Amino acid sequence: MVLENQGLLGIAFFEATAFVILLVLFFLFRRDHPSSYYRLWLAGWACFTLASFCELALHFHEMPGLRLASILGTVAALLLFLVSVMQCVTGTQQRAWSILPLGGVALLAVYYLEQKGPASFGAIRWGTAEMECLICLWAGWLLWRMQDTRRGHGARLLAGAFLVSGVHALDRPMWPEHPFFLLRVAFDHLLGVAIGIAMIVVVLEGARTRTDELNEKMRQLTLLTAASTQTLSMQDVLDRVLAHLVESLGATHGLARLLEGEGGSAASRPGLRGF
Repeated sequence: MVLENQGLLGIAFFEATAFVILLVLFFLFRRDHPSSYYRLWLAGWACFTLASFCELALHFHEMPGLRLASILGTVAALLLFLVSVMQCVTGTQQRAWSILPLGGVALLAVYYLEQKGPASFGAIRWGTAEMECLICLWAGWLLWRMQDTRRGHGARLLAGAFLVSGVHALDRPMWPEHPFFLLRVAFDHLLGVAIGIAMIVVVLEGARTRTDELNEKMRQLTLLTAASTQTLSMQDVLDRVLAHLVESLGATHGLARLLEGEGGSAASRPGLRGF
């Protein structure tokens, strides 16, 4: 049996394969990255992968249920990505979680719009397509605003992938009549893979930042230990300890008050120590 359109089948197959590989990588990084936004991203990518397999099965047998599952899985994944991005940007969970009830309403609306649609590949309602574009643009805009406050290029890459994906899919319902239909589909799948790769970069940069911070704390602890083992006067030891303390707090100057005695009988010395 020869399939009618092996080009679309090949594109869908390589997309599903790439999504599975990225899903395995996300699971491997989960132990070292226990953040709440990362768990949401992992759940979203699992939905994204399932949607790609439904799309792959649709090329073998055009069933309305497979098409609907693919669309709902994609929308659910994008909503989870958006909530994950909001948590990553704001650093709080309350504001991000408040969008989930709205996401449930959006999924019900998509189900209502798409349940009676044709089973052919590429068929999608304008409302669903514009909703997906809006989610991608929203997530990309949030990431683009915060990329200057984070080290590395992962946030910029992820923001660019979301923005380009949102702009590219604005006319998605018209793709089946487009002369470069296969190219548009392939580029859309490439952007999906790019989103996953950009998130991998964000995770690796976050791990590198935590390692650098740990190394800096260990360096300061080593300096404090070395200073305490040297034969110095009490004043010199205090000066070194206070200097390292101010450096760890990111300050340039400080003022210390020395106490003598214990408990309620403690009293400060007449002089203050500044540095």
